[in-house]
Amino acid sequence: MEVAEEKTRRLEFGRYARANAYHKGAKPKEFDFLGMTFFCGKTRHGAFKVKRKTSRKKLRQSLAQFTDWIRRCRNLVPTGELLRQAKSRIQGHLNDYAITDNSDRCQQYMHLTRRVLFKWLNRRSQRKSYTWDGFLQALRHVGWPQARVRVNLNPFAVLNG
Repeated sequence: MEVAEEKTRRLEFGRYARANAYHKGAKPKEFDFLGMTFFCGKTRHGAFKVKRKTSRKKLRQSLAQFTDWIRRCRNLVPTGELLRQAKSRIQGHLNDYAITDNSDRCQQYMHLTRRVLFKWLNRRSQRKSYTWDGFLQALRHVGWPQARVRVNLNPFAVLNG
């Protein structure tokens, strides 16, 4: 096996990486792997922790796929079925990315997909299909998923139960 030089790099990563980078006047290093950005962080108690969030590239790509899908299907599928299909797409994204330390990016994805869905549902005719309140009520009726952590990656978390 050979290592691809353009995809390989060494970076300082660990307990003191953030402090060392700030002393040098630079930002701490991050890296992307499997659609996630890994970065150095701290727990609530100040201990070092490797944190993960959805990479910008993957977030944009997922949003673009959702937008493309809703543009194609908005006039072909009845509204109730369209909302159920959108719900399952959102649920699939959350199943993959709703992990410890990634709730902000999941909330961002949920917000952006709601806006896209509202926009394209209201572009089906010259008349608006939904007001924002009516749209949110329809989402509640369908059982729109919540962006909450599905997989806890903290090995030292105390389990309640």
